[in-house]
Amino acid sequence: MTMNLGHQGDKLVWSTTEPQMHVCMQGSRTVGFVVRVEGGFIAFDNDSNPLGRFQRWRAAKQSVETIPARRSIL
Repeated sequence: MTMNLGHQGDKLVWSTTEPQMHVCMQGSRTVGFVVRVEGGFIAFDNDSNPLGRFQRWRAAKQSVETIPARRSIL
């Protein structure tokens, strides 16, 4: 499943790379990823640093899309 999402004039693409794992790309750059775990989701930045644990996919996805490192490259 791939979802295209516009964000501040640039395009983010979410892809399911493995069961229970979703990766966010901006062009050829990995922005971060979300892994489904028992009871929720864990979001990570592109360096595999955890951003947090979330009960909902939408909240985990939003944490990846708005990480400070991503905002600084715009």
